[in-house]
Amino acid sequence: MSNIETAKRFAALAEAKDLKGLQAILADDFTAKGPSMELNKQQVVSYLKVLFTAFPDHDFGMTNFEEKGDSVYCDSYEKGTHHGILDLNPFGLPVTLPPTGKVFTLPKGRFAFRVADNRITYFHEEAIQGGGLAGILAQLGVKLA
Repeated sequence: MSNIETAKRFAALAEAKDLKGLQAILADDFTAKGPSMELNKQQVVSYLKVLFTAFPDHDFGMTNFEEKGDSVYCDSYEKGTHHGILDLNPFGLPVTLPPTGKVFTLPKGRFAFRVADNRITYFHEEAIQGGGLAGILAQLGVKLA
C-alpha cells in the first residue's frame, strides 16, 4: 500500500469510527500533535472514543490528499453535532459537558501524516484561528480559564 493509500485508509477508518481499525493502522510509537495537545497512540484512541461519543455524526471531512516523500497532506472540513457527553478530564481539561445539540463547523484545516511500513507514525494538525479542539469548545460555548 502506498503512503497516500495508508493515509486515505486512516481517513476511512476515522469516518467509520472504527477504533480497532485505527489502533491497528497506528504505529506503536505513533505521536499526534495538534494546537492543544500532543498525544501517543493510546491517548489518541481514547481521545477519538471521547470525540465519537460526544459527536456521533463527527466528520473530519478529509479531502485533497497529496503525497510528498514519506508525508501525506490533506485538507479537513471538520464538523459534528453534540449529542453525547463530552468528557475531556482524562486529557487534563476540566470539561464534562452534557449534550447541547449544538453543531460545530471548523474552518478549513490542514492535516499531515508520516507513514512507514503501511502504518501512520505521526499526525499533525495545523494551528488555525478557530480550529482544533479550542474551536470546537468555543462553538459549544465552553470557556477554559
